[in-house]
Amino acid sequence: MERPKLQPHLINLPDAPLARLLVGIGRAFRRHCPYCGGGHIFDGWFTLKKQCPTCGVTYAYETGYFLGSYVVNIVVTEFVAVAAVVALLIWSDLSVLQLQIAGVVLAVGLPILFYPFALLLWVALDVTFHPPNPATGKRDL
Repeated sequence: MERPKLQPHLINLPDAPLARLLVGIGRAFRRHCPYCGGGHIFDGWFTLKKQCPTCGVTYAYETGYFLGSYVVNIVVTEFVAVAAVVALLIWSDLSVLQLQIAGVVLAVGLPILFYPFALLLWVALDVTFHPPNPATGKRDL
């Protein structure tokens, strides 16, 4: 399969960093490219394509690029899991064993479900601090 050519004119991001972050987060939760908003960027639930099929941006431009997304994934999902278990503890009549089971299921299941979103949130965060050059579409680091 031929790699898509980088097309900087398709990259559609606001100039202001906060607006860029919000646009990136919105696109991440729709599983779309944080750069152009194009879809079909995953080959499966866990496999992000190397490049966006729409704008051609390469996502992982260096080895270990997505290590930060693992931290985002674990921190967000475990905070949600703990909050859910505390809410169940306060507002339900579940036994301690049932709460423990719910906690384990959430602690294991949420990171798996949130994984593709964490990858794209990491890319959106990177785009916020390292926006692409409008002329070339490449990051100016």
